[in-house]
Amino acid sequence: MQVSKISLAVALALSFGSAQATVAGLDDPSFQSYVAGSLIGSAGPWSSEGTNAMALDNAGQRYLFLGDGDRVVQSFSVDMAGTYTVSFWASGEGRSRLFDSDDVAANLFTSPVAVSNPTPVNYGAVWQQVQYTFNTGPISGSNSYHLYLSGFGAGFSVDTVSVSAVPEPESYAMLLAGLGALGLMARRRRAD
Repeated sequence: MQVSKISLAVALALSFGSAQATVAGLDDPSFQSYVAGSLIGSAGPWSSEGTNAMALDNAGQRYLFLGDGDRVVQSFSVDMAGTYTVSFWASGEGRSRLFDSDDVAANLFTSPVAVSNPTPVNYGAVWQQVQYTFNTGPISGSNSYHLYLSGFGAGFSVDTVSVSAVPEPESYAMLLAGLGALGLMARRRRAD
């Protein structure tokens, strides 16, 4: 019995996706439901420190604006050890820092797990994509992190925040093997 290309491609996609780590708890990445003044510890995915953090609209697209000294934070957890990427769109002056939740609970803010830049960056008026990575090391405890976004200077605009796993080399090898099998099947069918 010969396996169809479609069923092989579906099996490949499922096996490639199942090997990936997941991120739990990072909600409202485009600030569609953000309410100004949601203090840290209150309801809602994003909590704020400071008074000028607000969601703004630009042609129907919501984004977050952080004034000088304002911060928003959201916690999330990961289910597997590995490397993850933090990504967001930014304009204005600001930065992002990532802390282990245990450090936040102990009020230790001197050793972030990762930062978008050690010092605030002025990205200018044009939106730019910002990315940085962090490695979890061995998984233990809560596997939980706090993602902070901070405004400086004239303010910082942020949109489309995400945290995603960086695929392991084994996943790429599995994908290439599956694509090779698809190529062989296509070649065999043409020869028939």
